[in-house]
Amino acid sequence: MYANRMQYVVFFQGKHVLEKLQSLPVDITYISEKQGYAVCYGDKEIEANLKKQLKDVKGFKFVGPSQLYDANLNF
Repeated sequence: MYANRMQYVVFFQGKHVLEKLQSLPVDITYISEKQGYAVCYGDKEIEANLKKQLKDVKGFKFVGPSQLYDANLNF
């Protein structure tokens, strides 16, 4: 059985977004506080819900699919 997951990049400023990300159903793999982004994995269907929940958080800038994600790799 293959997992239907996607890698997302969340750009932010401040720590409020990180606190909110930790409460969401995503797996955070990397955080760069200096450059202001976090890399996380979640289901493909969660992207709209992720944007909806983060849009009102102070310091949130953008969320989108990672360009490093390879759809040919299944796990």
